[in-house]
Amino acid sequence: MWPHIRRGLRATLPVALGVAPFGVAYGTVAAITMAPWQAQLMSLTVFAGTAQFIAASMLSEGAAYLAVLLTGVLINLRLLLLSAALAPHVAMAPRPLQPVLAQLLTDESFAVSMAEFEQHGSDWRFFIGSGLAVFGVWQVATAVGMAFGATVPSGLGLDFALPASLICLLFLLVRERRAAIVALGAAAVSVALVLVVPGTWNVMVATLLAATVGAAWKR
Repeated sequence: MWPHIRRGLRATLPVALGVAPFGVAYGTVAAITMAPWQAQLMSLTVFAGTAQFIAASMLSEGAAYLAVLLTGVLINLRLLLLSAALAPHVAMAPRPLQPVLAQLLTDESFAVSMAEFEQHGSDWRFFIGSGLAVFGVWQVATAVGMAFGATVPSGLGLDFALPASLICLLFLLVRERRAAIVALGAAAVSVALVLVVPGTWNVMVATLLAATVGAAWKR
């Protein structure tokens, strides 16, 4: 079991390091309105970079707790789609570990694991190692942000670190012409819907449309 977990750790660690600047940015913003233990607890339990960063930003601006909660839920709705795609590959995992697998699901662990599964077959133990790599880096980055974030010069663009790393992850999954066309189509629809769809629903709608088109095309 452990060799498989270590393999997932090693494969994902370079990608996980890419989220560290974003984790530092979150820790910096969270330190404005949260006690250190609260910010770290959020990273341990929520473990969702974009939702955490936006929640910390909203709290620093005096937003109501309910608004923060609803925004976080909407942002993380994409995880429903990721978990549905991942489920067949981790179905053999012991039932008591299923909540652990759900907690370790991130964009990074999903992309690296799916690329691995396409080449070498499903392995839920690899996914655990992949998720632990991202989880560990995120916890350390949060602590560093809270402790030293105020000393980081402004203008470094730390908030763009996560989107940049996700774009890089896309190249792990796009391996053929059809996938590239669907991915570009999803991006175009998402941008177009920003003008007509409130909140973050543009991403969810674009993803559902692209997934439907991709599935129909495959058939």
